Amino acid sequence: MTAWYGGAVVLLLLLFSAALLGGVWRALMASAAERVDGVSAQIAAEARETSLGPFGPVSVVTTLAAQETVDRFSGPGLYVEVFTTQGFLISKSSTLGNSDLPRTGYRNWTPPAASVSSGEDAASGGVQGWGIARTPLGPVLAHWQTLYEQGMPIAVVYVAESMDPAHATMRAFALFMLLSLLLAVAIVGLASAWLAHAAIGPINQISRAAREIGGEDLAKRLNWQGRDDELGTLAATFDEMLARLEAAFARERRFIADASHELKTPLTVINANAQMLNRWADGDDKLRRESLETIRSESASMARVINAMLTLAKAEPGAAMTIERLDLTATVRDVAASMRSQAAAKALWLRVDIAAGEGDGGGDGGGEGEGIWVDGEPGLIRQLVLNLTENAIKFTERGG
Repeated sequence: MTAWYGGAVVLLLLLFSAALLGGVWRALMASAAERVDGVSAQIAAEARETSLGPFGPVSVVTTLAAQETVDRFSGPGLYVEVFTTQGFLISKSSTLGNSDLPRTGYRNWTPPAASVSSGEDAASGGVQGWGIARTPLGPVLAHWQTLYEQGMPIAVVYVAESMDPAHATMRAFALFMLLSLLLAVAIVGLASAWLAHAAIGPINQISRAAREIGGEDLAKRLNWQGRDDELGTLAATFDEMLARLEAAFARERRFIADASHELKTPLTVINANAQMLNRWADGDDKLRRESLETIRSESASMARVINAMLTLAKAEPGAAMTIERLDLTATVRDVAASMRSQAAAKALWLRVDIAAGEGDGGGDGGGEGEGIWVDGEPGLIRQLVLNLTENAIKFTERGG
């Protein structure tokens, strides 16, 4: 994209340079046309004034035939030549030397309207013309006009200016423009390269950071400071995304660890009771009922634990859980009943003591009856008591 913008800028510079060169050339040609037109008008006025001399009428041809007359209007690079209407030379300026201005073969050229007089000279009644031609003296811009005497055409005056100075000026200006354009292109190229590096560099840095991130390393951050542009916003959004991913992966790992820990105990209890059913349930109805009840209770507990863990894993930090009013006494007795077989396996006793006077409902139970009532998530409260009891059995060597 930067290359396209740089190319567009260079193209605009080229178009501007071409337009500027064209404008300078038109200005030079208009200036030359103004000088040539002024000399032509002076010659026509001089011929008109001298043809009415103090001693009677003087022919225009006689006036313009004098060498000093045409030399007075010529100069370096400015040529004057006078012909009869039949094409015979009357006079020419000394600046022409042995050369002559062509009378045919001119390439038509229209001067700017503001730089010359009208096509019809009111003083002389002569029709004017303009053209560009190559001569032994070099290219010239020529103006010719027909002079009349008593309504009859008697002479044609050619005034020409060498275009060599204009060409030299254009070459110098074109060289200056070329050097300026090359410098501008170099500056645009350097600016484009810098802009591309400034724009693409941060994006490459973000790409490298994204490639370096893995499931085991989500702590990487860009930590860009002091950038208020779009790339700074992108980097900040990228860091926020990494933080959310890191938290999500942490919850996933915690869920797996909690699942392996929390489900181990109920599965162990279910397996132990299933073995007791297989060995002794046929001859002991009480054992069968207790074992089946324990399996049912542990299965329901395991389902609650899984649901609670899924709730925690899916919930964002600070999200509300389903809180219920529940009897803590019943939860403790239920956990104790499910863990007695595990305690007996280590020759430990397990007893539940409910302090006297604690089962009055707390004064705000509103008919909840005996028990210690608390507000909580049933599955997590039961898991809390289960974890405490399991750890107590695990780290108690004797007694109960």
